Amino acid sequence: MKKQKGGTPDLKDKLVAEVVKKVMALLKSRGYEPDRTVIEKTANEAIDDFVAQWYEVSLEAIELKDGEADFVTDDEIDDPELIREAKRRVIKELYEEPPEDFYETIVQSAIVSH
Repeated sequence: MKKQKGGTPDLKDKLVAEVVKKVMALLKSRGYEPDRTVIEKTANEAIDDFVAQWYEVSLEAIELKDGEADFVTDDEIDDPELIREAKRRVIKELYEEPPEDFYETIVQSAIVSH
């Protein structure tokens, strides 16, 4: 697996593939004929929303570990690589341990947009 400069591998493509596979299986088990393109779009949107909600927490954790944080946000940090690293860490965590309702939320979104 290729490591990025900041140390955390970029798992977004793997995460999207995994989410698409699981969501399509869930939809098929409920009698739907899912459209892969719609599922991919919905999965990407859900992942982007999750990252937007949590990457500042990751960014703060990175800064705290380095002893530099005082409840920072990306508005106060102008290091694009550090922000990318924080986002990659959120994606890695989401890939390894998705929230309990993550797939179901995407299923519901896909049903609504279908």
